[in-house]
Amino acid sequence: MSPFLLLELERVFDYERVRVSSKLTDEEIREYLSYLRANDVSEVVFPGPAPRVVPSDPDDDPVIHTAVIGRADALCTLNRDFYNPSVRDYCRKRGVLISNDVDLLRLLRGGRR
Repeated sequence: MSPFLLLELERVFDYERVRVSSKLTDEEIREYLSYLRANDVSEVVFPGPAPRVVPSDPDDDPVIHTAVIGRADALCTLNRDFYNPSVRDYCRKRGVLISNDVDLLRLLRGGRR
C-alpha cells in the first residue's frame, strides 16, 4: 500500500457508479480506508522518485512502483496499460507478476499460467 494508492482508492469511491454498485455509506468508506491504513493490515511504502514505466499513462507509474518497492508477488489488474510488454518485463525482472483476476485465481489454486 502507498499514500498514492490510498488517495486513488478514496477518489474512486467517489465515482457515482462505484457508489451505486458498492452500496457503501460515507462512514463505511471511511472505516474501510482506515482499516487499510492500519499497520497490522497492510505495509505502507513510499516509492519516491522512480523511472517512467507505463508509456501510455504516467499516472499509473506509482501503482507499479508501489508493487515493486512493497515486494508484491502479483499486481492484479484489468488495466490494459499494465499489459504493455515493457511494463510486464519491468515487473517480471523485479519479481512482480502482472495478472488479471481469473488467471491469478487459477494460479493461486495451483493451475498453470
